[in-house]
Amino acid sequence: TLQFVLRSGCLHLMAHMRSNDAFLGLPHDIFCFTMLQELIASALDAKLGTYSHSVGSLHLYKRDNEKAENYLLEGFQDDIPMPPMPKGTQWPQVEELIKIEKKIRFQTDLDTAFPELNDYWADIARLLAIRVATPREIVRIKAQMKSRIYETYIRKRKGIAQANANLL
Repeated sequence: TLQFVLRSGCLHLMAHMRSNDAFLGLPHDIFCFTMLQELIASALDAKLGTYSHSVGSLHLYKRDNEKAENYLLEGFQDDIPMPPMPKGTQWPQVEELIKIEKKIRFQTDLDTAFPELNDYWADIARLLAIRVATPREIVRIKAQMKSRIYETYIRKRKGIAQANANLL
């Protein structure tokens, strides 16, 4: 369940989950839920309040122990916050992003300028494009990024793309 509470101009969110996988689910759930909180706060012209996450059964499967340890050893997870979301309602931008995401899945040689999006959402669309891009395309798309905050992710994706290209 998600409970949004508007108090003193701040939108707080409390999430409760019956069960949550600490490695595969938790990081993604927190990202999605807090982004939803930020979207709603922006639409309400409210400040971002606290986020609370409670879980009845938080677990880590033995098969994921080594992967989880390696992930934590990367060392940048809690050091790099996302840029703040633009003020005002962002729903039209989200609707455009959904259309773009579909194009990214089915189109090659996509123009990643994304003039229909503001810089914040265009960078997110570019990250989606990078997910399926070749190493050469990643270099081109990276040059279009407005925020440098995603560079660690982009470098990691480029390395994965290069390794996959070498397998071909």
